[in-house]
Amino acid sequence: MDDFEFRKRALANPHDTDEDFAAAASASPQRAMLLQDLQALDARVSAIAHSVQAPPDLAERLKARAGTATVTAMPVRSRYQRYYAMAASLVITVGVIMSSGLGTARPSAADIKFHDDILGHMYREAPRIANATTDLSMEEINHVLEEAGGHLREDERIKSMHIKFANDCNVVPSIKGAHIVLEGTRGSVSVIMIHNSPVSTEFDVNDPRFKGKIIPFGQGNLIILGEKEESLDTYETLITETFEWVI
Repeated sequence: MDDFEFRKRALANPHDTDEDFAAAASASPQRAMLLQDLQALDARVSAIAHSVQAPPDLAERLKARAGTATVTAMPVRSRYQRYYAMAASLVITVGVIMSSGLGTARPSAADIKFHDDILGHMYREAPRIANATTDLSMEEINHVLEEAGGHLREDERIKSMHIKFANDCNVVPSIKGAHIVLEGTRGSVSVIMIHNSPVSTEFDVNDPRFKGKIIPFGQGNLIILGEKEESLDTYETLITETFEWVI
């Protein structure tokens, strides 16, 4: 079982007891850690979802609305989606915002596919990135970015960064993106810019090796990824303050 299949099954059911899933989890410390984190999240979300108290007049209010609104049930594919759907309904009806963040927007199915496509691209590019060592000039970097419809403004912080890789990427078919790589403190830090429809909400990348964010950014998306031990806040601030779309 490869990492993509393991992650999908872990997200769908972190308590999966099938032998092949258990064997895949025990084969890698990173997978075991991901599974442990998901099981802890599962317990936390379940406790929160069941702790919300509905107001005493909720039943009457829902009955009153029944005559003017049609509710369409949507299928859910995992325990997490059921919990979040429950929490979102309670937030809308009761009018409360839970501090755990369950009331915020969640990535759509298209966003999740985009997430997996980005990770696939990262693993395919890993050998080329590992062999990149030469610092690139701003002219070389912006040539790649401008082909994808973006640009980095002149900034002393950018000039001090070791940008060792700049290439186009085809994460989204028919849409040209740009992939640049900075030298981080724990390894390479990838910054990917794609001029496609922005994702529905900013969300974290979930992977045994990489961590980072997918960020809706103006007319497209900005993705920042690094090794698990890398602190990415500085790079996120730098790129969001200096990158701009030019088309």
